[in-house]
Amino acid sequence: MATSRFALVNGVPDSEQIEEWAESYFQGLLTMMNLFYSRTDMSEVLKSMEAIPFNQMAAQELDGESLEVIEIAMNLIDEIAAREIEYIKAYL
Repeated sequence: MATSRFALVNGVPDSEQIEEWAESYFQGLLTMMNLFYSRTDMSEVLKSMEAIPFNQMAAQELDGESLEVIEIAMNLIDEIAAREIEYIKAYL
């Protein structure tokens, strides 16, 4: 198995590092999507974002990491995506 990008703390993946990675990864996706969404109606942006499998994209990005790391990251990405979707709903 390749070296993990996340440190172990007492044999457990460092949740802070995973959280930082998830936030950074999601923000990178949002930056990229903003280029496409900048001229789109917000209701269409909402529909699109609700359909994107952000957690699966993160899991693919973390290929080779432990299942524990991938599960933690997928859950965090789900939470972050839900938060962003709620922001859009509040805006509408």
